Amino acid sequence: MKFLMTLFQIQDYGGIINHAEYLTKGLKELGHEVDFCVLVPKGAVSNRLPMRGRHNGYKSLEGGTGYMFHQARGWKGVPKIPYVSKQAREQFKEKCSKYDAVLWHIPVPTLNKDNEEITAWLDLYDHGSKNIAIIHDGNLPKLYPHLISVSKYFHAAVCVHESAYNSAEYLDIPRKLILNPFKIHGGFGLDFNQREGALAIQIFKAWKRVDTLIRAIPFIQEPNNPTKTIVRVGGAGIEYRYMTSKDKCKPKYFDAQGNRIWEVALANGMVYLDVVPNEQVLHLLGMTKLQIDPSFSKKYSGYGAHFNRTTVEAMIKGAVPMATDLGMKDSQIFKSGQNYIEIPHTATPEEFGDIVNEGLTNKQQWETIRHNNLGLLNKFDMRNVAQEYVDLVMQPTHFLEKGYPQKNIRLIEDCNKNLQFFGLPELSILVEQRIQASTGVNLANYNNNHRGG
Repeated sequence: MKFLMTLFQIQDYGGIINHAEYLTKGLKELGHEVDFCVLVPKGAVSNRLPMRGRHNGYKSLEGGTGYMFHQARGWKGVPKIPYVSKQAREQFKEKCSKYDAVLWHIPVPTLNKDNEEITAWLDLYDHGSKNIAIIHDGNLPKLYPHLISVSKYFHAAVCVHESAYNSAEYLDIPRKLILNPFKIHGGFGLDFNQREGALAIQIFKAWKRVDTLIRAIPFIQEPNNPTKTIVRVGGAGIEYRYMTSKDKCKPKYFDAQGNRIWEVALANGMVYLDVVPNEQVLHLLGMTKLQIDPSFSKKYSGYGAHFNRTTVEAMIKGAVPMATDLGMKDSQIFKSGQNYIEIPHTATPEEFGDIVNEGLTNKQQWETIRHNNLGLLNKFDMRNVAQEYVDLVMQPTHFLEKGYPQKNIRLIEDCNKNLQFFGLPELSILVEQRIQASTGVNLANYNNNHRGG
């Protein structure tokens, strides 16, 4: 089969990079063809190859897309489609028609200022091939409600975790949970007695809750090895800048004595690694006992579990994950006490530290969880994940669960707000007509009878 992988240009790509590269590699290893391009909100672009010797921070994955990439900035040298140009749109659609499926990592433009008042993206989907929307976000109704304006062109939506799957329940697109792809390295690495400490690699966003770990570090000390316990923290982001700033440190990042919690953690043995390349993350996970993900979002958890890539990488390298009860809420994949050590989102710094200390010393718990996780890894193997995409494209999707917009009445208002950003008229009438045609429900009457619901 032939696949075209594409996405709208965004500011910070993060885990989408890893997903695209390993999915491409998995598809290619199964014998399929994969091409790649990026959609940019311009009338013209230069697709000249980048100059040699200017690849600082960029790398490539053997067998992946073939393009060098940066974890935040995206791909270098990838073909760009300036879709504001009508000619470029027609050429793109002609290109799409030659593939069995088009995989959209970002299926609609984001509310980035570069996209404001641009409407041309509506003309990109009607090309005769099967479109697959890949949903990476766990709060789709708020971020991408305008996807409903083009949903009729999609064969299916792939959701990469449970929060994404449940947050897409309003979409009138058949949807399937297909997990993020990884290269499974084989072997669990060092045993319990040869490892030490804990590792936490995060983007420092508010909902990632890195500060909850930072506050707990003074209380983390492995009783049998008090001089060896090391908590390594890596990553960057807006909250890191606030947490470490001497002039603009937020009040919440001070302790009761008026000390910066970051400085207190450093004084108690925390090691800060800055932004860590993926290869180094994997190396560190092979040496550490615990991988800590302190993140949780009450909004995301309302849709279900929202686990990050480092949790799976920890399993691959034999480290035991730690995660919050809300971060893993209602997960059918990861079970507390079986696949990870649970941290209550209400834990005090002392309670947080005690749970980490138990994880560092309880060998039986550690070995049991590590053994259990071996059975989960096949779900994430890039070849198995790639085959699920192939099967989805080849099969009819009537057997998949499909939502309907009236499940979330506020969706219409949110969709219209987003469309106003793009300079598009409200689509309420169009949406109502499509809902009525597919469900027999008159949304106008439904709204009048359920106002405020």
